[in-house]
Amino acid sequence: MKSRHPFLRRVLPVSFIALFVLPFVLQAAEKSASYKAALESITGKDLLDRDSVLADEKLEGREAGTSGGSEARKYLIEQYTKLKLQPAGPEEKFEQPLPPNFCNIVGIIPGRDPALKSEYVLVEAHYDHVGRGHRGTSFDPGGIHPGADDNASGSSGLVELVEAFTFLAEPPKRSVLILATDGEEKGLVGSKYWAANPTVPLEKVVAAINMDMIGYLRNDRLFFYGARTGIGWRRLVSEQNAELRMHLDFGWQFKANNDAYPMFEKGVPALLVHTGVHENYHRTSDTPEKLNAAGMSRVVRLVFGLVHELAERPERIVHRPGAKQESAWTAAILAAKTPAPPSRLGVTLDCADGGEAKGVRLLKIEADSAAARAGLKEEDRILEFAGRKTQKCDELIGAVMTAPSPAKALVRGPNEEKPREIAIELSAPPLRLGITWRTDEAEPKSMILTYVVPGAPAAQAGLKPGDRIYQVAGRDFADENEFVRLIGAAADALDLLIERDGQIQPVHLDLKSAPPLKRAA
Repeated sequence: MKSRHPFLRRVLPVSFIALFVLPFVLQAAEKSASYKAALESITGKDLLDRDSVLADEKLEGREAGTSGGSEARKYLIEQYTKLKLQPAGPEEKFEQPLPPNFCNIVGIIPGRDPALKSEYVLVEAHYDHVGRGHRGTSFDPGGIHPGADDNASGSSGLVELVEAFTFLAEPPKRSVLILATDGEEKGLVGSKYWAANPTVPLEKVVAAINMDMIGYLRNDRLFFYGARTGIGWRRLVSEQNAELRMHLDFGWQFKANNDAYPMFEKGVPALLVHTGVHENYHRTSDTPEKLNAAGMSRVVRLVFGLVHELAERPERIVHRPGAKQESAWTAAILAAKTPAPPSRLGVTLDCADGGEAKGVRLLKIEADSAAARAGLKEEDRILEFAGRKTQKCDELIGAVMTAPSPAKALVRGPNEEKPREIAIELSAPPLRLGITWRTDEAEPKSMILTYVVPGAPAAQAGLKPGDRIYQVAGRDFADENEFVRLIGAAADALDLLIERDGQIQPVHLDLKSAPPLKRAA
């Protein structure tokens, strides 16, 4: 992790949006007609219908090892069989029995590529729940816990994924492994057992994605835990969100409390997809009619796109064992905003004052500063700086931080009728774009903004701390050095591709002399 301070949205022309956004927005549709049909086959109605079967009170909460759990397993195997999913458990069966009397369900969509079909993208969800519950598993024990969200929703999502793959003209290059685990509510029993007794070579599993509680999408916010377990997870996930436009929350909390974690411990980059805990969690009130069916379809469509991309791309996601040692303290360091860069002028401004034709009043002049050497005094007002009108603090800060040196300023003292023009030799190099950034070993091909200079081109463009830059001038960059070279080569304009909350968008920077700046929002 490093921090840098060398050097972002006007209303964009339609041609620019088409050039930079359209490839992402239409990414899924452009792959093939069958790919689009596969996405459209994932519907809220189908998901809710499947969920209603699994969450029916007749299954008595699907507790592992009970008749209700067995009925859920029979239903899932029946659906997989109808969809011609190939069994991938022991003895070429769907069932993988495990002690004491539980059973995982394993199926496979074989890949088409002779070299890559022996590699696997694992998608999993647990199908068990807590039955009638007890004080250790329920907030209202005693009654049947339907578990519509936890986790009939994820189990229904697995079936929808399998069906979606049947719409493709051809399967992806890598194989897709479907794993419905049992005993998750008993302590990740099924996923731990599969990780210790895999039905395919574990070293051939390139990634694992766990859908657990995907039925309560609220405010368009979807959670991804484990994004730091593999290098490049965040961008890969965000690219599949281009058309869906959900707000993705890449949380730092990745604990040993979900079925993806045993895969991570075995060296597999792993993700948990989750729509959040709610008031019906582990209660008898977790019933199908409360689910957001349309939201479920959006979540499963994103997962389908992600699984398909992982199965098609030549390279594998690289496992990051360091994610296990990362903590909330690490997150706080990475999320910290860089302090404002040192002032190039050396003054304290009166930001409560100002107004039409008044300029910005100087409250204090630092000793041996650029301002002091140029003869600026307390109570002076700067009306223009480097050819730009400065009636507000943000306007002056942006002009000072981005101007070449020496810069001319139009200044008027408290007792002067006419302003005077002075030349100022500014300290430190200019921040041409007006941003500072840091790097992150989990996402080495992105730069994360830590500070945006008020009034600078970055602020005009609407960029914010936390935004991630993925492309400069239509090009990816391998590392920070290449990023610096690309932005340094810009002349009068610069086009960036950024991501914010899992949404990718273009930003156009006009680096020519700008009109009077407006106050940053």
